[in-house]
Amino acid sequence: MYTFPQRNASIPSSFRSLAIKSVSIATLGFGLVACTDSGSETPKSNDVADTAKAPPTTSVSVEAPSIPVEFIMDSALNGNVEAIRLALESGIDPNVTDADNRTPLMLAAFNTHTEIAERLLEAGARVDMRDSTNRTALMFACTGPDVGLVSLLLRRGANINDIDSHESWTPLMFAAAEGHSGVVQLLLNSNADPNAADIDGETSAYFARQRGFPEVAEMIEAKMK
Repeated sequence: MYTFPQRNASIPSSFRSLAIKSVSIATLGFGLVACTDSGSETPKSNDVADTAKAPPTTSVSVEAPSIPVEFIMDSALNGNVEAIRLALESGIDPNVTDADNRTPLMLAAFNTHTEIAERLLEAGARVDMRDSTNRTALMFACTGPDVGLVSLLLRRGANINDIDSHESWTPLMFAAAEGHSGVVQLLLNSNADPNAADIDGETSAYFARQRGFPEVAEMIEAKMK
């Protein structure tokens, strides 16, 4: 059976405190690109002595502090819209990955944070990226009941019949196993394959019936050939 991170989970507090500190610095420091000492008087070209005494013009470059990957991952998973906004405005790559190759879009989709998913997509997040088990953001979204989020990912080009490398599950299988009838209906209406089988030869209808969702199973079976 599939495994996903715990819903509404958070990263360790040590990571979180570091992330918050970085963003606080970032909000204050982004404007500090270069400082020039403009208080000194420009020396006359024939005044050698004054020129020698004049303080040199200095410039200081201050780089915006980097935001830890853990911060954007935690923010996406827990629905922190403001933190995601700050991270994206700081220039963080929306397609960064964690140790399991999960992206912020996948984690936002898993906990049905549609607004964050929209922001990430607008910033260039890719819907076709896969984690270490070849699961996509659409698969993560289909474990939840948010029809609007699933529709958003489909409109952005998500492959409706992708399979993972763990048990060859499709987005429809994830939705059926959770009994999300609205998501199942959307997927079927969008040409999801109801006949697709996993590595054990079991279909979405089987998973729905096995998990106690007979109405969902019947919905899928009506589309099967």
